[in-house]
Amino acid sequence: MRRLPPLNPLRAFESAARHQHFARAAEELCVTNSAVSHQVKALEAALGVSLFEKEGRNAKLTQVGQNLLPAIQEAFDIISQACEKAIEPGLSGRLVISAPPELASKWLIKQIGDFAVRYPSIDVSLLVHPSDAQNINAQADLSIIYGAGDADWNRFWATPITQMEFFPVCSPALLQADKPLNLSAQRLLHDDQDGKTWATWLGAHAPHILNTPQHLNFAHAGLSLEAAIAGYGVAIGDNLTATADLNAGKLVRPFIESVPSLGNYYLVAEKRKRSDAKLNTFIDWLQNQINSKFNHSPALD
Repeated sequence: MRRLPPLNPLRAFESAARHQHFARAAEELCVTNSAVSHQVKALEAALGVSLFEKEGRNAKLTQVGQNLLPAIQEAFDIISQACEKAIEPGLSGRLVISAPPELASKWLIKQIGDFAVRYPSIDVSLLVHPSDAQNINAQADLSIIYGAGDADWNRFWATPITQMEFFPVCSPALLQADKPLNLSAQRLLHDDQDGKTWATWLGAHAPHILNTPQHLNFAHAGLSLEAAIAGYGVAIGDNLTATADLNAGKLVRPFIESVPSLGNYYLVAEKRKRSDAKLNTFIDWLQNQINSKFNHSPALD
């Protein structure tokens, strides 16, 4: 037979020890201060040890309490994860996501920690594939593909994740106070080899600019955005990959005008995998992240 004290005294002890304060523990547990004190005393009586030394309003752990706390916290974590698996038994195991490098490095990697905290029993592996790849990564449970939506995905489930738009971005260092950016004197940073993205924006909003002094071409938008942050010129950003750097002040939008994206990001998965609880949970989480944070154009600086 295991010698286990009642659960409520253990919860009171863990909360009071974490906060080092009985009143804060009482607030967290939605009970009175005296109830926390009573539960801690009951635990001390059951174990025959002292767990706290009162220091004014603070509660300092004794050495015995310090030794006990990590094991209690680990036990609660195990219980929590076991209950999570019991409620949703499919939410455990490995989930492989494949995305273009610009989306993976500039946006998805900044969000994935939230998923890991929410679903600790799901082990996520994040792979990358070429930005212009239309083939589905056979190693992945879910691929995020950029394209026009006309690929041969008959055997797959596919859905766009947000409406994309393009706009120029640059380092704040390129701007001069009270003077608009002279784009015709700037180096243009490209994330495509044919210059089509810049040509689309210029054709819509600056048709008078026929030539710029220099161009730099990069394999994907993540690299062109990093070059823009470094002050090498003006890149084309979008409302997903550029958002974090805009919000952090690393990039600014020198012009308000934007153009609709020539393509879109699609979530693509084999139809047979759509019954996987892990996959559906990730898809729901990803769409919620986009809808709540990124499904709009970043504000102009």
